[in-house]
Amino acid sequence: DPRWSTSASFVDIDDDGWLDLYVANYVNFSLDRHRACRSGSGRPDFCGPNAYDGEPDSLFRNLGNGRFEDISRASGIQAEPSSGLGVVTADLDGDRRIDIYVANDMRRNLLWRNLGLRDGLPRFEDIALLSGTAVSMDGRAQASMGIVAGDLDGDGDDDLFMTHLSGDHNTLYLNDGRGGFIDASMNTGMAASSLPHTGFGTVLIDVDNDGALDVVVANGEVRVIEAQVQAGDPLPLKQSNQLLINDGLGRFQDVSHQAGIEFQRLEVSRAFALGDVDNDGRSDLLLTNNSGPARLLLNRSSSAHHWIGLRVLTPSGRDALGLRLGIRSANGSWQWRRVATDGSYLAANDARVLVGLGDSADAVEVLAVRSDGSEQRWLDLAPDRYHELRLER
Repeated sequence: DPRWSTSASFVDIDDDGWLDLYVANYVNFSLDRHRACRSGSGRPDFCGPNAYDGEPDSLFRNLGNGRFEDISRASGIQAEPSSGLGVVTADLDGDRRIDIYVANDMRRNLLWRNLGLRDGLPRFEDIALLSGTAVSMDGRAQASMGIVAGDLDGDGDDDLFMTHLSGDHNTLYLNDGRGGFIDASMNTGMAASSLPHTGFGTVLIDVDNDGALDVVVANGEVRVIEAQVQAGDPLPLKQSNQLLINDGLGRFQDVSHQAGIEFQRLEVSRAFALGDVDNDGRSDLLLTNNSGPARLLLNRSSSAHHWIGLRVLTPSGRDALGLRLGIRSANGSWQWRRVATDGSYLAANDARVLVGLGDSADAVEVLAVRSDGSEQRWLDLAPDRYHELRLER
């Protein structure tokens, strides 16, 4: 495929036990048609995506024999050329089918609702406009780049968070559980702190294992910063990254200034990826930079909160990507997660699920919910360690 592909997601779209592949494609760029673009001061600058035609995305069905079939057109997802930079796959409307959400740069975003199998093939329809996730609250297509899905308000369904250009705000869409979303960027504290920054990769991380998902954002401009130009910086696009702490009630505070020197450093950052590299129960971060070194940020939180780590495997021993997990603490409260590696921006995360338990040191119950509604439970799992769980079917 000669197209400019960006992010991707492996997930079992048709529930046949094999991981299919969704690929987000950007714009139709070639050196033959390259054009010069300039900043407001007349300096050479990067061209925006609207200078080029958009590209439709691709969906490849796993045939189970080591080969894939391109079903992009037959499934319906090639109906809309776009400029995809990020993609997540999750059940976003509560029907237990895996849907696909695509973050598009300066074009409206796409929410491909999974309609199930028709004539043996998975079919999709775009419901982004109907669901409230296509454009901002004031009807603008935003420069969506990084994307992550997770339960940010603790109500049991996956919400959507996206990063955008400086001068615009990052966007938090809260899910009503039935596929409808509300833009809650303003009243959750997400909007104001993002205005000076151009955000790219983003992941959800429970920094202190209190049970509430926090947010980190990799920042770096795409339009030259004139003050850095005047200072002679050869790469005048540098910004600091951000950590936003969830207060447990769905409001977020930017605590980047308290998060260590790595969140004070000015670089042209692009992606965050998540994983517990040293297996100590605290999620770590891998950061990539444009024209700079990659950095491994180890979580050194002093929190004494408890946690549980889960690697969930299929009967054949593969990560159960797309599976929905409920984690029940001894006090009866539930947290909901999905087994996934997708999201952020041109990155992939650890497939293990790490869940903060707060002050509870008691045994944990884990519930796996399959796409057909069937369930499997594991009882009395000890906290403060990793467990490998295998599905029976």
